[in-house]
Parts: sequence; C-alpha cells; structure tokens
Amino acid sequence: MRSTSDRVVGLPGSERARTETIRYTVAGAAGVLLTVLLGAVVLRSGTPFGFDAGWHRWVLAHRDPGLSDVAVAVTDTGVGACAYCLAAVAGALAVSRWRRWWLGAVAGVVALLLGQLLRTSLAVIVGRARPPVVHWITYPSGFAFPSGHTTTSALVAAGLAAVLYRRARRRSTRVAAVAVPSIWAFTVGLSRIYLGVHWPTDVFAGWLLATVLAVVCLPSLGALLAWIGRDQPDRPDPC
Repeated sequence: MRSTSDRVVGLPGSERARTETIRYTVAGAAGVLLTVLLGAVVLRSGTPFGFDAGWHRWVLAHRDPGLSDVAVAVTDTGVGACAYCLAAVAGALAVSRWRRWWLGAVAGVVALLLGQLLRTSLAVIVGRARPPVVHWITYPSGFAFPSGHTTTSALVAAGLAAVLYRRARRRSTRVAAVAVPSIWAFTVGLSRIYLGVHWPTDVFAGWLLATVLAVVCLPSLGALLAWIGRDQPDRPDPC
C-alpha cells in the first residue's frame, strides 16, 4: 500500500526516489552550512565578520531616500498580517475540497507559527546583537541571528510555490509559480540588510533555516492537507 505522502506526490517510483534523494541532499547541505555558520557566530560572540561589516558599510554609502521607502514597504510584507494571510492562502489552496478550505488555512498559519517559534528560540539562544541603532531606517525587535523577516518570508514563499506549482498546468505558469514567491522572499531578505537592521549573515542564516524546515516539513504538511481534503467515509446511520 502506498503511503500518504506517495499519493500526494503522485510520482513513479524511480522519479520519486530521485526526488527524495535531491530533497535530503538539499536539506543536509543547508543544515551543515547553517550549523557551521551558527558555530562561527557563537564562537565570535556575535561579532560581525569582515564580510558583514564591509557590506554594511557599502549599503550605508549607497542609500537613496526613494529606495529606502521601497525597502520599508517590502520588508513590512515579510511578517505580520501579510505573511500570515499568505500562509493561510497557501494552506487553503492545498486542500482539494473547497468546503474545508478553512482547515487548510488554519494548518498553514499553525505551520508558520511553529517555524517562527523555532526561529525565535534559536535567536534567543545565540543572542547576536544587531548593527548600530544609528544605522537603522526601521525599528526591529529581538535578536539578529537568524533574521525573522527573512525566515518567515522564505517559509511562506516555499509553501506558496509548492502549492501553485502543483496546481499549474503549463510550464510557463509553473516557472512563475516558483519564481514570483522566491523573488519576493529574496527581496525581503535584502531589504533587511539595506535597512541596516541585520548583518548579511543573519539573512543568509534565515534562508538556510527556512530551506531546512521547508524541505523536511513540507511533504508531511502536504500529506496532512491532502488528508483534510480527501473524501471522508459516510458515517453509519444510527438507526
């Protein structure tokens, strides 16, 4: 009997095996890089690397008032109501039976909450300070590593891309389904550096963490949403 995740993916055995190999390879590589970066940050007590300081100085020297306004607008979409609404939309679209869309929406929001909880816990454990406050254009909260906006937007983008890709029928539509959410999440991450509230390695760590979580957890979340949307057997007549 095929497992639930197999039924969701709907791929032949050989192709499914290749997909699983790629999935574990990507998760493993991202996990190793995140662990190495985490260890280096802890050993340095959060002190920025030369790469961090150099890029930060370059950004400060090339700021533009108009671009700063755009960066603030973009970064605001990375968390809060916008991110949770997008997570809810992704969860609702993943449920095949529309009358149960709200269950999918709840699952999407809960999944994002759990990802944020993990990210926040990691940030508190590391305790890395942000760049100097005089360089901030916006006012964040909490510790810097890994970036919360970056992690959250990347997780939402991964969920949206997975759902939209599966629903798309044309090749061009599938490319757009992956490209648009990815570009949005990438831009949110860059905006955090531009606004002076994160070191580049904070953002890179956010992308790595989101990659690990998405690759490991999305198949199980997809199986749960498929179970929510499947036909349920009729209850026996009590009479």
